[in-house]
Amino acid sequence: MDARRQPSALVDEAYAALGEAIVDGRLRPGDRLRDVELAAHMGISRTPVREALQRLAAIRLVEISPHRFTRVTTPTAQEMSDMRDYAVHMIAMTMHLALPRCSDEDIAEGARLFGDVARAAREKSSPAYVDAGFALLAHFTRAADNIVLRETLKQTEFVVRRNLRGWMCAGEGDCEELFASLGAAIRDRDTARSAHLWLTMHGLY
Repeated sequence: MDARRQPSALVDEAYAALGEAIVDGRLRPGDRLRDVELAAHMGISRTPVREALQRLAAIRLVEISPHRFTRVTTPTAQEMSDMRDYAVHMIAMTMHLALPRCSDEDIAEGARLFGDVARAAREKSSPAYVDAGFALLAHFTRAADNIVLRETLKQTEFVVRRNLRGWMCAGEGDCEELFASLGAAIRDRDTARSAHLWLTMHGLY
């Protein structure tokens, strides 16, 4: 990192670097986080690292016990279950809001991204499913042009991605008809059907 950047930019960069390391597993649950070591590794002072750790603690990726330890949290089964419910409903709601506002290019990209979701489901790859599902959410969040959705995604991105580990659609057997129907609903800008099919895919309708 470039220590000549503005302090707020250094905090943002430290937050992003640490958050990404927690999501991808380079920093594992229970790992101790020492601001002196992290600052030296990043080539910045301890202050932006401390502020970044406070931000990560606010979204429960990091646990801080003053004068004792700072460590990566271990998500509970309840937190992971709740995150799956949240993500499924958030994607359904965001599609419902975004589809009428999408350009033709946005629609084409949304359909392509849903194709990635369906492919990950066919391959039964949870990591790919999480990545594809989050990409779909991010795309329709941008297309919705809603400041609340944008800020919510910005604040929750790392905890959403980390706590969705193991997530997959709930469909049993051959889901090809369901996948095809949802792809068509996105291309048709059919808000109600898109949301309904997405919730159905995840056993929530």
